[in-house]
Amino acid sequence: MTIAEAKKVEETFEQMELLYTSSAIKIGAGKFKSYSVLLPDELVDKAVEEISNKIDLRLKENTLSVYKVESCVSTSLSRLTERVAKNAPPLNPLERLLAHTDRYTRLNRDLLIMSLFAALIALVGLFLDNVALIIGAMLLSPLLGPINAFAVNASLGRFQKLIKSELAVIVLLASVIALSAIATFIASNFVDLSITNQIAIRNHAALTDILIALVLGFAAGLALFIAIPEILVGISIAVALVPPAAVAGIGIALLDFRLFIGAFMLTLVYLFGLQLGCTVMLRIKGVSPRRYYQKREAKIKSAYSIVALSLLLIVLTLLVIFSPS
Repeated sequence: MTIAEAKKVEETFEQMELLYTSSAIKIGAGKFKSYSVLLPDELVDKAVEEISNKIDLRLKENTLSVYKVESCVSTSLSRLTERVAKNAPPLNPLERLLAHTDRYTRLNRDLLIMSLFAALIALVGLFLDNVALIIGAMLLSPLLGPINAFAVNASLGRFQKLIKSELAVIVLLASVIALSAIATFIASNFVDLSITNQIAIRNHAALTDILIALVLGFAAGLALFIAIPEILVGISIAVALVPPAAVAGIGIALLDFRLFIGAFMLTLVYLFGLQLGCTVMLRIKGVSPRRYYQKREAKIKSAYSIVALSLLLIVLTLLVIFSPS
């Protein structure tokens, strides 16, 4: 960073009682300073936020890098960790979340192909009434990434990327429905297809499905913060979304519109419930922009997203309650 801003950074370190080292560096004709500081995880967010408010990060020479230290032996750091742990705010691993989810804000060919493979295998499992095959197909489904991307962008108030991630989810689900309809129509010309138990149980939504969707959404949001393999949560979410979407496609191919409407409504219940639960969990965990002037705007936009999803889920809940069984 520039020499002029270095003093502000040093004041921040001293106020937070952090030990640091500094060195003079030269980039081209300019003279700058580089700092290294070791601090507990509980203070990372506060340090990044304080420094971000005091230096101009638009300048290429001003860069903040955060590295995870596997182990450290320091009595001073241990005392500092104990002192701040009690009053530390929730962690806001913003940069890691953005790096993890930004790649899902736009649809790519690989995601689409993986979804189509998952749909085909799930379709076979549905017609064979094979639960293991349906669950196995979910290993291929990439739906968790775009759903997490939606929740992260909703929490940060990034509406453009939120819309892109939502479009990615919609396209993936639409591709599952379309491929299931086409494959079922073709197969029906060669073999007699029957409505198996695995298809029948997905032809309507129930109030328990709404609760399950919300719980899965909370789990998906929490999984971003703890050391749970993403694939475990991803399978649960894919099982909730891909099979009913495939059943909706079966309903179209067989001209069974009651089957289509019931399965499609179930798909929407899980989609909106998952997104709402995940977004609320990220709000609870304190995910927000770093800069203070962006926090209020993000909070308002995040509230809009939560209210919109809640209203959609309420409408679906009423349809579930008053629709004929």
